[in-house]
Amino acid sequence: MFLRRFSLPVIAFAALSVAACGDERPGIEGQLGTLRFEYATVGACSGCSIDREVLAGSLLDIDVHGVHPRVAFQVRSTAPNVADFEVSTRCRFIGHKGCRDGIAVITKAAGDADLEVFDDWTGTVFDRITVKVRDAASLETVVMATSSRDGSPGTIAPTASGTFELAVDSDVEIRTTPRSASGEALIATSAAIQGAYENEQVVGPRVRLAGSAPAEYARANHPGTTTVSVLGGGVRHDLVFHVVE
Repeated sequence: MFLRRFSLPVIAFAALSVAACGDERPGIEGQLGTLRFEYATVGACSGCSIDREVLAGSLLDIDVHGVHPRVAFQVRSTAPNVADFEVSTRCRFIGHKGCRDGIAVITKAAGDADLEVFDDWTGTVFDRITVKVRDAASLETVVMATSSRDGSPGTIAPTASGTFELAVDSDVEIRTTPRSASGEALIATSAAIQGAYENEQVVGPRVRLAGSAPAEYARANHPGTTTVSVLGGGVRHDLVFHVVE
C-alpha cells in the first residue's frame, strides 16, 4: 500500500537526482517526466529514440524505465485504430530468468497514438508518450546475393537496363528501408514488409530467418526473367531479376 501510494514521487525524485549529476539514463522522458522510453526490437531498432516515426504494420517492443519493480502497471492507447499496446514479458535466459516487463506495439494505420502507462491498482497515469505511425512515401532496397559457386555474399547492382542478374541456386536477400515524405527512414519490421513473386519457378521465397529485420529472402531456382515486388506502407517497389545457368 505504502509503496504504491508514493511510487510516483519516488520515481520523480530519482529522475531529478540523476539529472543534477548528468543524465546518462537510457531512452527519453515521457510527457510527464516520470518514466523513460525507447524502442527495443532486436534486428529492427534496438535503443532507437521513441521520437522516430514507425511504418504502419510494424510490430515493435518498447522498453520503459523508471517503474518500480514491485508496481504492477498496465498500458492503453488513446487511438487504438492507429496503434495498440500490450504489456509483455521478455526474458534474457531460458527458464524465465532475467525477465522484465516491456510493452508490445501493434501499429495499424498512419496517425499518432499516445501510449499511457498507468498503475493497475490506483489507475494513476505514470507517464505517456506519443507513437508516430506513418505510411511510406517510398521504399529503398538493397539486393544481396550469395552464389552457390563461391558461397560469398555481396551486394549486387542492377544492369544498365535495371535488371538484377543472378546465377541459378543463388540465395537472395532484399533489404528494405521505407522513407517518409520528408525522406526520413521509418522504423520498420518484417511484419510491415511483404514480398510478392511473379514466377516462383524462376525466383521464389525461401524460409524467412528468425528476427524482425525488414528483409525478404528468396532463391534463384531456374533460368528466366521475373519480377519480385516489395510492398509496405501502401507502396510497391518492383525488382526485375534475370537468372542464368
